[in-house]
Amino acid sequence: MTSAAQRPVPQADRDSLQWWEALARHEFVLQRCASCQAWRWPARALCNRCHSFEWGWEAASGRGSIASWIVTHHAFLPGFEAPYAVLTVRLAEQEDLLLPGSFAGPADDSRLQIGAPVRVGFDDLPGSDPARTLLRWAPTEE
Repeated sequence: MTSAAQRPVPQADRDSLQWWEALARHEFVLQRCASCQAWRWPARALCNRCHSFEWGWEAASGRGSIASWIVTHHAFLPGFEAPYAVLTVRLAEQEDLLLPGSFAGPADDSRLQIGAPVRVGFDDLPGSDPARTLLRWAPTEE
């Protein structure tokens, strides 16, 4: 693995800062509209369903199913191991919530199937500046 100084890290903005802080604590939270109760990701000031500016952060289940995945066979930076899989996961909370993350298994895992159940995990990027934690999806049995 490459050093954290070489690895690009996502940058927090006004809307996503609390998301990144929660991930660093290994808490899986999402914004939820106070008016219509719709969950939303990525974080933003305005509800795309009812246009309300009222919202809060709530704990989510961390359960979902694989909506798609891609296996990368080329390491884009020196020191990165390939192949690896990146998933798009449909969250159990709401049909239209799709979140990306790495896969906590081998890239040729037979459990990589559309609709396969997964649960959220966390991938701390040691030494990153700023400190960041990313999502890592693990297979689960339902």
